[in-house]
Amino acid sequence: MSKSNICSNCASWRPHVQYPFIGLCIKLGKLTVDDDSCEFFEEIKLKNNEFYWVPDIKSRVFGEEARILNYKGYRVYVGAYVDPDVREEIYGAF
Repeated sequence: MSKSNICSNCASWRPHVQYPFIGLCIKLGKLTVDDDSCEFFEEIKLKNNEFYWVPDIKSRVFGEEARILNYKGYRVYVGAYVDPDVREEIYGAF
């Protein structure tokens, strides 16, 4: 497999919101590390009428803005994975 065919370059991979080096593969239905790979690799194709997740700025962006950020070197993903147990990482305040 090519080094470019890794999870973090795949349209089926959703990086974890807090830990972007791990993510959810929606094809395999499990968590993987960003440099893993499998036979289901599909290149991310940015479309003008969809939202995307940019971990570096922890924000969703729309079509053309996603293209500009991707051109500038930011990683752009179809979505993000929010761990259902993230509440365990939130510290209570008094």
